Amino acid sequence: MHPSVARLVELMPPHPDAGDALDWDEATRRWGTDFPTDYRDFVSLYGGGSIGFGFHIGLPLAVATGVRGPMTFEGLNEYGYGLLNLEPDEDPELRGRISWATDCSANHAFWNTSDPDPDRWTTLVLSGYGEWTDHGCGMVDFLVGLMTEEITGMGGFSPERPIFLNWREERRLREAGIDPWPHT
Repeated sequence: MHPSVARLVELMPPHPDAGDALDWDEATRRWGTDFPTDYRDFVSLYGGGSIGFGFHIGLPLAVATGVRGPMTFEGLNEYGYGLLNLEPDEDPELRGRISWATDCSANHAFWNTSDPDPDRWTTLVLSGYGEWTDHGCGMVDFLVGLMTEEITGMGGFSPERPIFLNWREERRLREAGIDPWPHT
């Protein structure tokens, strides 16, 4: 397990049966790149889903259909860029970015994929106001930073009590008539 993921597990243990099995070869074909080791380990342990009700982490491939499935990178990119009327096809700098999360304030976390080694990709945040901030760390270190409050600028969950729900568990609870986020 990636050391950053081990730290994340200490701060926010995954619930039983969390995690998603992805066809990483298909994800690589779809996106034209491999993905960072920390992210792949995160997906294996947690999967796509939400931290609190306000921070949503996506997957590179659709694993379910309907409104209660996880967000996809494609949807996150469209939403993030569309919100600010940005056209990634018209801006070479934007072409090398993949959104992996969004929060309840319309902020988006992207990877800067300009380095050919995915394990050296950094997290960029596009604020709902159109400003970019490079946090100089990978995806899981970014999440750890949010939980330890060493990083600010995104959120939608309580750093003191971060809870992750995989999309399947959130869907199961909703279908059973249970509010999956009563503590938010």
